[in-house]
Amino acid sequence: MLLKLYLDNCCYNRPFDDLKHEKINLEAEAINNIINMFENKKIIIYKSKIIDYEISKMMSGDKKRQVEDLYDALELKNIPYNDNIDIRVEELEKYNIHFMDAYHIAYAESKNIDYFITVDKQLINASQKANLKLVVLNPIDFIMEVI
Repeated sequence: MLLKLYLDNCCYNRPFDDLKHEKINLEAEAINNIINMFENKKIIIYKSKIIDYEISKMMSGDKKRQVEDLYDALELKNIPYNDNIDIRVEELEKYNIHFMDAYHIAYAESKNIDYFITVDKQLINASQKANLKLVVLNPIDFIMEVI
């Protein structure tokens, strides 16, 4: 059975960030490896309307177009909304997980996703205190764990 992943918006942005910084460059490489695994049908990546919304709210410009092109080219499986998502968001916010991040996690949990991938250190730390039904990891840590 293939691993199911959910990448938050920052992951789709990372390959287009300033790659001169070593950590950012390593994260971008890890995300590119994850995308290659998806394209080679070794994992499944899901999306939600929350990612669609966040990408639509990015400032116009080259980076937004690059992110949109990458995201659209992947043809990810969509996670449908259900009422339990709003309930779960309220629970997650009690663990200092920000509103939009809580929605990402709630969508991912509703589809029994195995790994939630993010470069947001604060979210990773907050998620360790919450009783999650998935594992939240930085893309570098995910690659190290899976390979």
